[in-house]
Amino acid sequence: MKRIGKGMGTREAVLTGISAFLAFVCAGRIFFLLRAQGNVYTMGIFPLALLFGMYCLWKGALFLEEVFFAVPVRVFLAACFAALQVLGLVFSHPGICSVSEAVLWVACFTPLTFAGQNMLFFLVKRSAGDDAAKRRDAVPADAAAGPMGHGRKGSFPGAFALVFLGFCVPYATYYPAIMAYDVIPQLDQIRASGLTTHHPLIHTLLLKGCLEVGELLSFLPNADRAGLALYSLIQMAAVAACFAYVYCLLCRRGVHRWLCYAFVLCAAVFPTHGMLAVSITKDTIYAALVMVFTVFAYELAAGEENQGYGWFVRYGILTALLLLFRNNSVYAWILYVLAVSVSLFRRKSYFKMVCISHAAAFLLYLAINTLMVQAVSASSDTYAREMLSVPAQQIARVVQYHEDELTREDREAIAAVWGENLPEYESAIADRSKKDIAGDRETLRIFAGEWVSLGLRYPGEYLQAFLLKNKGMWDLTDVTYLNDVYTYAKGYLQITYPSDQQPYMEALAPGYVRHQKLQLLQALYRYFAAGDELWRYCPPAALVMQPAFYCYLLVFCCLCCIGLKRPALLLPAVYLLALAGTLLLGPCVLTRYLYPLMLSVTVLALLLFGRAARK
Repeated sequence: MKRIGKGMGTREAVLTGISAFLAFVCAGRIFFLLRAQGNVYTMGIFPLALLFGMYCLWKGALFLEEVFFAVPVRVFLAACFAALQVLGLVFSHPGICSVSEAVLWVACFTPLTFAGQNMLFFLVKRSAGDDAAKRRDAVPADAAAGPMGHGRKGSFPGAFALVFLGFCVPYATYYPAIMAYDVIPQLDQIRASGLTTHHPLIHTLLLKGCLEVGELLSFLPNADRAGLALYSLIQMAAVAACFAYVYCLLCRRGVHRWLCYAFVLCAAVFPTHGMLAVSITKDTIYAALVMVFTVFAYELAAGEENQGYGWFVRYGILTALLLLFRNNSVYAWILYVLAVSVSLFRRKSYFKMVCISHAAAFLLYLAINTLMVQAVSASSDTYAREMLSVPAQQIARVVQYHEDELTREDREAIAAVWGENLPEYESAIADRSKKDIAGDRETLRIFAGEWVSLGLRYPGEYLQAFLLKNKGMWDLTDVTYLNDVYTYAKGYLQITYPSDQQPYMEALAPGYVRHQKLQLLQALYRYFAAGDELWRYCPPAALVMQPAFYCYLLVFCCLCCIGLKRPALLLPAVYLLALAGTLLLGPCVLTRYLYPLMLSVTVLALLLFGRAARK
């Protein structure tokens, strides 16, 4: 590659100096405005990005040539990233600047972003090798490894024991479990209203089974605490097994050993993993399954045709579990299957095995799901309004900011859908705007007509409603996802439930009381995951804790696969991209919703870039 390590000419030095000066002046202006509002600490990631960009300018990265894509494409990507971050700043601090000044900031930060992007692309391309022969042999090299890979074997028992022991610390701290607010409707199904398919039925039945086992343990003082403790242990073991399994697969695929060790150590000691492992929420096991599925999808894309029947059996069982533990995951999986079919169509024998595996997995999913529903007589309680998060938010925003401009027809349609009250609008979460919508066909027809009508008149409000609801997925300095609109579940991991529902909680799980013996550890975890998160003051930690970081990392992985001319390795990202799409259409951005992406994108990055570091 050119420029790196070489001196710059006069023209290049002048342009680099101007770019650095403009970015520095704009950054100073932003810090000054934020300081006036008392919000400088929320921009911890901004100085980190600024320093990285300055370093890249100093290394001459602004003028790197032959970095994957043509200059106009890279300029467009850099400008889009800079525009989104400035837009996030403006949304987070309304009135902080005029529109013209915001546009000026985007223009001044784009060269800095362009240089940083060039540097990252350069490092990836240099690690992968520049010559066409290496690029051409990259996939066969993986293929030659087969399902067992060409690297060393990792110790599954050792990795499992380390991760499980790490989980025991939050388990002891929050014994018998972290009762997040989502567990209340599931306990209501188990103890009062009857089982439904609104939450994944397999997860509700797992919780129900653990509570019933707790009732059989008559020698213990409290059956509910015993049942919840058993559930926590099962979930801890399942998640630890997934981490250990992925660790072994990373080793076999030749990922650098120190990266593999860091992966296991992070799984054991990083608070996010441990706290979610003992939190009774449907998202934890699903996230671990998606992580394992990502590795299998990578092997499917890069593997040899003789994977072995055992590999396909494991792949099919994993796929069925994946679909069972998330109701809407089938939509993302269908897109993934279509992409796999198109990609592998020419490899006849391999294509046939893959199709059989996918068909068997889907039939297994349908069979198990049907048997569970019929065995417990669960009702099909999938509310139609759950799919209306985005349009409900868009209509609610128009109603809030343009109520005086609504016509008589608009008001009649809104009254037919929402009743006497107008839809409530809260930018970060759609639950309030959609909670009063009925699911009958006539109501949905009226809703659709009004959504189209208002959208044609207020397209800007519709776009802003969509961006604000998903701000946590594109703004690296976003904090809206840390605060639930209902005020009772604030924090990074939403580990609390409403205080006014305490009596109802005790009625559903009589005698459940979280022990208070490890107050110091609870205080440390609470400071990490509740209201005032410690990591927000540490820019590197803030970056890896931010959901938007993993969304951008996923896009970066896809761009690198395209730039390296290895499109087959995009297949693992297809499911993750489709999953991100379902989250964009969901009610809000929460860490536990993004947790599957956070785990899986990290593993995908290790598979794509970690092998290049192997000595």
